[in-house]
Amino acid sequence: CSGGGTGGDQTGDIMEASAEGDEAFLNKFSRQNAAFGAEVTMKMTKMRALVVGCSGVAVEIVKNLVLQGLGAVTLIDPKPAKIQDLGTNFFLSEADVGKPLADLLVPKIQELNPFCNVKTAPALNAEVVQQHSVLLICESMPLNDLLKWNEYCRTLLPKPVAFLYVRTGGVFGNVFVDFGPSHVLVDANGQAPMVRLVESIELGPEALVRLSIPDGQAPGSLPEGCYVEFSDVQGCDGIDSHQEVSPCGEKVTAWKISSKSDDPVNSIRIGNTSGFPAYVSGGMVTEKKVGVPYPFKSLAETLKDPGMPFDSMVGTDMINFGSELQSHVLLYAALSLEAERGAAVGEADVAAVVAKAKDLMSSKATDVEADIDDGFAAKFLRHFHTPLQPFCAFLGGVCAQEVVKVAGKFTPIPGWLHFNALEVLPAELPTDTQATGSRYDSLASVFGHSFVEKLQSLKYFMVGCGALGCEFLKNFALNGVCCGPNGLLTVTDADRIELSNLTRQFLFREHNVGQPKSKAASAMAQQMNPAMQVRALEMFVGPKTEDSFNDDFWLSLDGICNALDNMEARFYVDDQCVKYERPLLESGTMGPAGNVDPVVPFKTHTYRDGGQADEGGGIPMCTLRNFPHLPDHCIEWARDQFELFFVKSVKQLKKFHEDPATFISEIGSSTDMTQSIFEVRGLLSLLNAASRPSIESAGQTAFDFFHLLFRDKILDLTAAFPADARIIDPDTKQDKGLFWSGHKRFPDATAFDVEKETHWRFLAASTALFAAMLGAVPQKQEGDNTWCQEFKRKAWAAALVQKLKVPEYVAGGVNTDGDATAGGVTSGVKADSKAILQGLLQQLQGFAGQPLPALEEADFEKDDDFNYHIDFITRCANLRADNYHITNSDFHKVKLVAGRIVPAIATTTAAVCGLVMLELFKLLQGKNTDGFRTRQIGLAVNTYTSFEAQEPRSFSSGVEKKVPRAEELPPDAFDDAGKIKAEYVLEEAYASYPEKHSVWDKLSVPTGTMTLEGFKDWLAKEHKLKLRNWSFVLGWKRVVDEENKEMRVPVSSQIYPPPVSIDAKLLPPLTDGQADAMKKIQASAAIPPAQKMKYVSEWQKAKKSGKLPESTGQEIRPEMTLKDILALMEVKAEKALQDGSIYPKWGKAISDLAGRRFWVIPSDQTPDCATMDAEPLDVRYMARIEVPLT
Repeated sequence: CSGGGTGGDQTGDIMEASAEGDEAFLNKFSRQNAAFGAEVTMKMTKMRALVVGCSGVAVEIVKNLVLQGLGAVTLIDPKPAKIQDLGTNFFLSEADVGKPLADLLVPKIQELNPFCNVKTAPALNAEVVQQHSVLLICESMPLNDLLKWNEYCRTLLPKPVAFLYVRTGGVFGNVFVDFGPSHVLVDANGQAPMVRLVESIELGPEALVRLSIPDGQAPGSLPEGCYVEFSDVQGCDGIDSHQEVSPCGEKVTAWKISSKSDDPVNSIRIGNTSGFPAYVSGGMVTEKKVGVPYPFKSLAETLKDPGMPFDSMVGTDMINFGSELQSHVLLYAALSLEAERGAAVGEADVAAVVAKAKDLMSSKATDVEADIDDGFAAKFLRHFHTPLQPFCAFLGGVCAQEVVKVAGKFTPIPGWLHFNALEVLPAELPTDTQATGSRYDSLASVFGHSFVEKLQSLKYFMVGCGALGCEFLKNFALNGVCCGPNGLLTVTDADRIELSNLTRQFLFREHNVGQPKSKAASAMAQQMNPAMQVRALEMFVGPKTEDSFNDDFWLSLDGICNALDNMEARFYVDDQCVKYERPLLESGTMGPAGNVDPVVPFKTHTYRDGGQADEGGGIPMCTLRNFPHLPDHCIEWARDQFELFFVKSVKQLKKFHEDPATFISEIGSSTDMTQSIFEVRGLLSLLNAASRPSIESAGQTAFDFFHLLFRDKILDLTAAFPADARIIDPDTKQDKGLFWSGHKRFPDATAFDVEKETHWRFLAASTALFAAMLGAVPQKQEGDNTWCQEFKRKAWAAALVQKLKVPEYVAGGVNTDGDATAGGVTSGVKADSKAILQGLLQQLQGFAGQPLPALEEADFEKDDDFNYHIDFITRCANLRADNYHITNSDFHKVKLVAGRIVPAIATTTAAVCGLVMLELFKLLQGKNTDGFRTRQIGLAVNTYTSFEAQEPRSFSSGVEKKVPRAEELPPDAFDDAGKIKAEYVLEEAYASYPEKHSVWDKLSVPTGTMTLEGFKDWLAKEHKLKLRNWSFVLGWKRVVDEENKEMRVPVSSQIYPPPVSIDAKLLPPLTDGQADAMKKIQASAAIPPAQKMKYVSEWQKAKKSGKLPESTGQEIRPEMTLKDILALMEVKAEKALQDGSIYPKWGKAISDLAGRRFWVIPSDQTPDCATMDAEPLDVRYMARIEVPLT
């Protein structure tokens, strides 16, 4: 599109081009930067990795590093590829067998990242090592050589080369890490610095600072001994520039904090503040990450003293505590024995290796003291040189993350990590393990060829095909999952590939951008294993697609694998797995953290049983509206303005155009007049622009909104609450202090200044978006990076401003809902909001009948850096921040927050998906509950916790004690200790049916043709339950509370007792008077006594309308079948959806009955029943009910 101004000079163009290049780079790594930070990503581009051995684990490591922006990688491995390598190396095909591994891999690795320099070297030597940042040994190497190269790397000057050694065999994996003696750790956990508000600062030595938690921030204490910075403090001049010497000997502008045992909560102690002026008000404390020395021991030192698990050694096995020490000494012994013999060890050498291990311990060659279990040793050595693909994937993620840690972020493994998954091994050794010259030989050597055939014949459903999905597809292909003639993997994902996907969704290349994820990824997986049977779909999985993913589909599956990135979809699939009694492989990642949750029918709890995950705390509405105090508050507010300006306003304009009178009436009766005034002023500006759509008129609207937001609303607020406003208790008249105190910042209104970049860029972004809305410029097309690019020049904005008129200030109101202190302010000017709104509505009436252009809503897209969406939100947020004297945010922070971007990295994804494969192997073996593992991993801080899966939660009858509030009780209700006496505690017994049932259990109704009356009798006769009430959930409406948290409120329809149905024939004539009509109704034997008042009410309505009520045909009757009742509920649910009673995003709770075999009433929606005992009990917990439909 074109604008109305002139361009800048050549230097400006060059800077703009450079900036756009940086933007593209940062956009590509946006999810990674959310976890690492852009600085670490940039450091990655300068790293060079030397990889010795192109084993399966090596390829996994390299894949992860190259995706994450590694600058260069050199491969050393002249060995020819073997057919067995195809089971762990996803880059190989059968045509590659016999060719040198390293040479084969270079072009294929290069495809992952064209900016990474990928090459080979003929052999490992000192000259090659010196050219790299890190050396990774990923193949068998004599122990003496390992020791030699480790010592060489750690003593190199001026800077050591990081050294990693990784090996895997069978169900064991071992990693050694050494970054040298002078490594500096800057950020131990990678978490965002903690922010707290200052409430007070003492003056004196070891000064106490009291803090409070900002709105929307998680609770918690600052880490003991950390460093903090002060900002925006009134008083204590100089406290923000205080310097201390860091542990590395550098001066840092920060305070080191401490605490005392009797300190109050939410407080810290800092150094001596005696020399500072007194504290006045305000201020913020921000945690500062400061580098600390993190020296490593050498390989030789750690072989001797590896530390203790969960202390100085990374712990990985909480179930078999100490197994890490057995693994360590057995590995040391095996490597020593191989060095002595010059030959590999294996299962036949168990006795010799155990003897060597005992000798190492007795001779003090190692400080480890462990009881070596012969059975453990046999399992350790049986497949010592046989890699399993899931272990390659898991260790590939772990080791690649260690390379990232060379940059100083995240805590490195302090020496050794020893990991095992003994629980996945077959209960009995398989007999069909002989090699057959197959790509699956390594897998079969551990589990048997018959196990491989089971994998090949699986019918599985993978939901999602992003980062997790790509890894799963690769793992499935390499392990033969769904790769037999009877196997089938159904993959679905409605998304298409974006540029930012390429750094972690490794099956996609730049030429795939814009293609369907499921189809592109499936095609790549079939290249890895042509035998793979895949059906790729482009569909969401949810209530709206149950006509496609129907009963027949779910029942045809052997299991489901989730590869999702949101809780709502996860819970839906979990519910389906319970409904159809199918196993679910659930997993997820959040930056460097990940989880694995196997869900097995009748053996484990469900994913939902694990509890509702927190997807982020809400920021109170009053904070967003009037009292922001953090940059994130401004960003969230700006995101809402985007929705209001470019989405909601279009809907409002169309609604006004269709029915001006109704629209004006609804706005005039709104309870939030402040917001109505704002929206009507905006609509008036837009209607003016719509009468003559042009860039200039769009610019005027943008200019109007600038003044509305950053001048007028601030003037309204400061008029209502002046800087010296005080809070007066309305009852006691006590002065509670200044209104503008604590987290409340007094704002200043803004005047537009084209010399300020935030100002003119807001104008530019808003103008572009309003112009697109009005049709004054073409809509932006995907991939067009030049759209409205002339708007990005200051000269263009300056020329436009010359044509614009500064709007007059129109006083509005202030919405203080949610702020308990606002009502106590007696000073300030309160605008007459009602009169102001009525005046604006009169102006609006003048536009009735005006034709509108074809208006286009904006479809928010966070990953297009050239559509002005994030640009608008950035400028809007920073203008808001300037109003309130809050630190500005850069484009990429705004993108992360406003775009709700979840931190995602290739390393965690690879590690998690490898672990999930182990759970799949257990499923096929029919393992018991104690064989499955729920895992939580944290690659940032080396946490690898695993627990035996929990059995399904059972529901039992019990007694609930209800303790009254103390203030409601008489004085004699308390004993001498001040506790409430037992006789004042209410006890309420309740029942569970069936007793000790789980979510997997169900009550099966014999037939769907059973009537409602028959259903009631069935519950009584078969289950000794009395049906009392049944309200059927049709869907849910959305409610947002004052804490800005979203709630689902069920919308129901009564089934039992059947709602009163009026028989119009029993109503008196409408010609009767009211007294006569009431007498006739009371005297009628045909009208049940309990319904007589209902008949009176209906007659009165009919009398008023002059028309008797007609039957809707939707009355519930006792003789109706359950099938017919469910069909009626489906009709009512559709009606509720259409009339807006239920939230469209969540859809109907019942749909597509015609294509179903049965309907399940979930356990939380079952009818209200009571036991039929002598003393009936409420049934609080009831199993789900299945009603046949065929």
